[in-house]
Amino acid sequence: MKMKKKELLQECKEIMMSPKVEKWYKENLETKPQYETINSLEKAVGNNELTIREALSLCLIVGSQWNVKFEGVP
Repeated sequence: MKMKKKELLQECKEIMMSPKVEKWYKENLETKPQYETINSLEKAVGNNELTIREALSLCLIVGSQWNVKFEGVP
């Protein structure tokens, strides 16, 4: 199954909008420096706070946000 970037981001957005993931994101990623993102997600998966699918979705959303924020910067 081939998925377009737009469809993938939409799926990630839907996962991120679940109350559990949204709450975790606000409490952990919005309040910490960006360089701690990988460690925060790894810890959350290890503690069963997030599933691997949820963590990967957050990674893709955060990566997409960074790409837009720094678009055109080498």
